[in-house]
Amino acid sequence: MGRAVQRVATTRYKDKITLAAQVDPEQNAPDSVEKLFECDVVIDFSSSLAMAALATLALKSDKHFPVFVVGSTGWKLDDRRSLEELAKKTPVLMSSNFSIGVLAVMDAIRHLSPVLERLKFDAVIIETHHKTKKDAPSGTAISLQRAISPSGAGNIPVHSIRAGEVIGDHEVYFHGHAEQIVIKHTAHDRGVFAEGAIEVGLWLHEKKSGPRPGQLLGIETFFADFRGKK
Repeated sequence: MGRAVQRVATTRYKDKITLAAQVDPEQNAPDSVEKLFECDVVIDFSSSLAMAALATLALKSDKHFPVFVVGSTGWKLDDRRSLEELAKKTPVLMSSNFSIGVLAVMDAIRHLSPVLERLKFDAVIIETHHKTKKDAPSGTAISLQRAISPSGAGNIPVHSIRAGEVIGDHEVYFHGHAEQIVIKHTAHDRGVFAEGAIEVGLWLHEKKSGPRPGQLLGIETFFADFRGKK
């Protein structure tokens, strides 16, 4: 994903942004990581542990605070607290998926699910990713569970498949008495996640005085604004 962000930033967005630094927090010394704090926007796709360490380092720094776009998954509650503290200082937006298509699917599911639940449809999620993906279920699948049933997300079954080089497939099945509804999203290129993260970063930077620091933001905040534009 780091390479995908670099590729998209230096091609599709070369007239809008400058790629100032690219750092792997798990393999670089703190002094090299600190150069990220001189940027306007930091986009993270490393890991929850690496990003938590970066957030802790940022909180100790007396330098300029960039805005943070966080796409790493597999977060534990204790690690997440560092992001919540960072969000009190500067805008931080966290999402398991930055694809605009996935955001549209989740938005549709939030509106559709209550109706289908009343009609006694059962929801099931199947997610497929490449064989080296570490977390299962995927962060996107967990977000889909919450979109379907905010108060009972754990009751929505998820089946995870890890095979080949699949970038990311998510299927939501709603099974009725004698009919079935299937909503599916397939990512063909990691560039869609990179492009979404960059768009969010530009939006956060532009609205730095808008989404005031103090609360960790979710992707729905961006999408609500995105959907409202003509």
